[in-house]
Amino acid sequence: MIIINLFNIVSDDFFKPLTSKYKVTYIDCIRLIYNTYKTELSFGVDKVVILAELEHYFDDQSSEDMVFDEDQEVAKDSRTKANAILRRLKDSGWLTYEVSNDYRVKVNLYDYTATMIESFNKIIKNEEMEYQSLVSQIHATLLNKEAYVKPYEYIIKRVIENTEELIVGLKKLNTNIKKYIDAITNEKTAGEIVQDFFLYHRDIGSKAYHRIKTSDNISHFRTSIIENLYNILNDEHIYERAILGYMEIEEVENRIDAEDSLRRKILSIISAFRNYDDIISEIDNKNAKYIGSAVARAKFLLTNTNNAEGKISKILAYLADEFNNDDTLNLNDDVSEDLLEVFNMFPQGFIDNDSLYVVPISKKMSLPEELSATLGISEEERELRKLALQEKNKNRFSRKNINNYVNQLLTDKKAVLASTLPLESKRDLIRVIFISLYGKDKKSKYKTTKTNKIIAINSFRFSDFIIERCK
Repeated sequence: MIIINLFNIVSDDFFKPLTSKYKVTYIDCIRLIYNTYKTELSFGVDKVVILAELEHYFDDQSSEDMVFDEDQEVAKDSRTKANAILRRLKDSGWLTYEVSNDYRVKVNLYDYTATMIESFNKIIKNEEMEYQSLVSQIHATLLNKEAYVKPYEYIIKRVIENTEELIVGLKKLNTNIKKYIDAITNEKTAGEIVQDFFLYHRDIGSKAYHRIKTSDNISHFRTSIIENLYNILNDEHIYERAILGYMEIEEVENRIDAEDSLRRKILSIISAFRNYDDIISEIDNKNAKYIGSAVARAKFLLTNTNNAEGKISKILAYLADEFNNDDTLNLNDDVSEDLLEVFNMFPQGFIDNDSLYVVPISKKMSLPEELSATLGISEEERELRKLALQEKNKNRFSRKNINNYVNQLLTDKKAVLASTLPLESKRDLIRVIFISLYGKDKKSKYKTTKTNKIIAINSFRFSDFIIERCK
């Protein structure tokens, strides 16, 4: 395998502008220069045109002087800043100058510079991949009988490129879901978690993930794609022409090496489509994990604030914030001995209904003692505790309880607005939040659709949404 050193192609100082204190300015100017070439036949534009564009850019920016550390040059006005940036991009290997026959200086971008800027633009725009388009292109290419005259040039090469782009897109989606899962563990309020959930649903849940599971379902084409790839391998005449095309395009002189390399590439495509279900399964699991984490985290923050556990958590969080904000603060500063004893840790060696103590399993054999008649609880008390537990379960914001609540709402209606629900207390608002959260899950018996209207009722403010029964 031939390993190509990137810095045999680009300058050693190529990335220097992107690590300087003016890296944001450099990125803006690089993209501006690239956009100037869109109406040209090549990556070459008169220097005066480029300088005018850069000068206009600096006119709209801060008027502060730019001080370049490498040579202590100070650029005060927009014209000087434009010249300084252009000169340093040239010295770093991003562009070069060319003098035409009429002695006009043109600014030319290197080919690798254009490739780099295109990557920057894709990252900044964060455009969603059209999975259906890629798969249909692969499928259509393999079905084009006329293209089999030159199978590698017209078919295999394009299929390899599109398949690699498809798999990279799926891996990006997988990674983006993980990013949202990691964000849930950060220190966020319940409101921020709910807001993140809606952003997730807008950016991933309702777009990329939804399309993969519905219209962009690769399984519709997978069998045909794999079958046609095997036909290429098994047809001696087609595969022979493909080998010759591979040797010419990829500049491989040894025929045996070319044949082995081409076969590995085709088999890797087949393997990628066979393993598609594994990637989707992992994406499904992460999507379910994110929704579960969001619901559990929001539920914890909304319901565990007034009980003993919630109060202790708030005290500990407050102490942690105080210590993080002041390194010189000591836990024992200006605290009485009586207060310190409250936080002493001690072993718990007794057992009652609320005990955390775990009874050890004895390995010794002994005769069981007769139980006292006073142990246990009466049937009346048992029934009371059972009723209390049932009542507690009824008041939980579980998926089952929320589904039952919504089912009652929609008994004689097709849909209702969230703003029409009771909103007298904090508990009512929490119920609305969980109705919205569970409505995004396919396991629920209803669905929610967000509207653009902001509702303010009894000091509660939220985006209204429609609740309707699943068909």
